[in-house]
Amino acid sequence: MKTYKKIVVIMLACWALSFAQDYQPYKIGVSDRLSISFWQEPDLDTEVRVNENGIITLPIIGDIKAAGLTTNQLSKSIVEQVSFYNPRISQATVVVTEYNSQTVVLSGEINEPGEYHFERIPNLLDVIRQAGGATSSADLSRVTIIRQEDNKAKIIEVDVLDHLRKGDLAGLPQLKAKDMINIPVSPYGGITELLVGPTFKGRNVYFIYGAVNDPGVKNLSENLELVDAIAAAGGITELSDTKNISIVMKDVKYSSVLSFNLDEYIKKGQPARYKLHPEDTIIIPFRRERTFWSRLPEYIIPGLVTSIATAIIIRRYY
Repeated sequence: MKTYKKIVVIMLACWALSFAQDYQPYKIGVSDRLSISFWQEPDLDTEVRVNENGIITLPIIGDIKAAGLTTNQLSKSIVEQVSFYNPRISQATVVVTEYNSQTVVLSGEINEPGEYHFERIPNLLDVIRQAGGATSSADLSRVTIIRQEDNKAKIIEVDVLDHLRKGDLAGLPQLKAKDMINIPVSPYGGITELLVGPTFKGRNVYFIYGAVNDPGVKNLSENLELVDAIAAAGGITELSDTKNISIVMKDVKYSSVLSFNLDEYIKKGQPARYKLHPEDTIIIPFRRERTFWSRLPEYIIPGLVTSIATAIIIRRYY
């Protein structure tokens, strides 16, 4: 029993450490708009914008550094300075009302182009989703990210379709503040339904792509499970990698990705059955083709074993 308790404590400690590492408090940036209030002196309440030098100007205390601090750190700094003039003030509340330092700009074949503000910049897929999705004539195999680094424009080309086909969402480049994203027109005039746009928003549909016989947009029936959804898409192809299926679940703000091993499910009934939600995207990656060189041991080793066995037999009888 004591051992069990120790294991539980260790697991909880590891979980807490992992959570602490994943969670990073937002740091105030240039152009952010802040609401600052003093419940003991509401007459001092104000809204300010962080200037290009990272400074805000407040009543009584004047200029104070804000950029690079969390809201709690700035609150503490404000109280330390304002309390010299008014000892009654022991608390200040700082709230970011506009995240203007965390922006990305979308242009091209996107349903709702423009500038988007985030507390935490999501991945490329989520940003495209939040901008209404790609248009029907978009070429998602040639998405470009224009980034300013050292006063130079760096261009990153991303094949979003390839990442989705392989289920490699983690491989999408991490976006940074001030990135400009452009989605070009497809030279083939193909229809891209891969990212949910206004056409499907709020509808009872799911999306399935990759190594299935009939990929695309499908109607979502009540309590439809993953296995049935794959069957409705004509089933998997012989080149499918059923151990690494990804399900992109659309949330209110961001998407989350669930990994599903269909082989394990068929053999052991694990993981638990998954019921689809509206606008879920199922991605079944293609299995990596095995080249001659990767299969060479299969050809050499059996022959080598046969040769050795033959040599042993010859020596034994001769």
